Amino acid sequence: MSLIYICASNLDRDAVLSAVGALEAAGHKCCVPGRDFDMDIDWLQNEIDAVNESELILVFDSDNARCSFRIYTERQEIAKSGLLTLTFEVGSFDDAAVLKAVAEAADRARVIKEQTSVLVPYEGDKDYIFLSHTAEDAERIRPIVRSLQHRGYRVWFDSGSAEPGREQDDIIAAHLENAAYMIPFFSAAYFENENCKDELFFARELMLDILPIFLEDVVLPPRVEMRFGRRQALFFHKYRNKEDFYCKVDAAQGIGSCREEPSPLDPGS
Repeated sequence: MSLIYICASNLDRDAVLSAVGALEAAGHKCCVPGRDFDMDIDWLQNEIDAVNESELILVFDSDNARCSFRIYTERQEIAKSGLLTLTFEVGSFDDAAVLKAVAEAADRARVIKEQTSVLVPYEGDKDYIFLSHTAEDAERIRPIVRSLQHRGYRVWFDSGSAEPGREQDDIIAAHLENAAYMIPFFSAAYFENENCKDELFFARELMLDILPIFLEDVVLPPRVEMRFGRRQALFFHKYRNKEDFYCKVDAAQGIGSCREEPSPLDPGS
């Protein structure tokens, strides 16, 4: 979580700050009214701004909070924000319970973000990975592309927006020439596609680092076996734990230049 907003009464401060300390020790950033901004000057606007910047709201409930006009008003703003909110009753939780609930919320938020975000090919002057795949495998690799992007990798792929024909060939060739790395997604369909094989051998001529990812068990054509058989490769379909797969991607030689530094505030990145 990049920012967690804390909603609680000052009369419950000791219990709340204990939980906040545990969260911040785990790498989460928390915004605590009264600690992080002045409650006497434009407090409502400060709180609205803080809520709008947050990814998660933690409400620490008690009779003190229920009787507070400020907390009541603050909750109205939180309700309007539509943000994910977790509520704990003061006196009936411990720091470990808060940490566990926040970790689970972060996982849910990450899954939702990955499932709903739009895949956009990278366009820029930094190192990026060229993804080579068939149209038949586009849906199959979508979760992989999404995960690579959320792990900070700059990737370019043919989104199919260009008109078929020479213009599309020129666009693909130009992006391959400017790439720093290539990931081809091997499948039976891949080796039946002449354009994919052209991309693969062009990347070799360009002396790009190449990390083949097998989507299924497939016998490599002799020419591909001769040129790429000894290269590092990953077999996506054989990993039961996909996090292990992405750790192997992270460790691949030369791929690091195509990755942004993950945020230190997001322990799950």
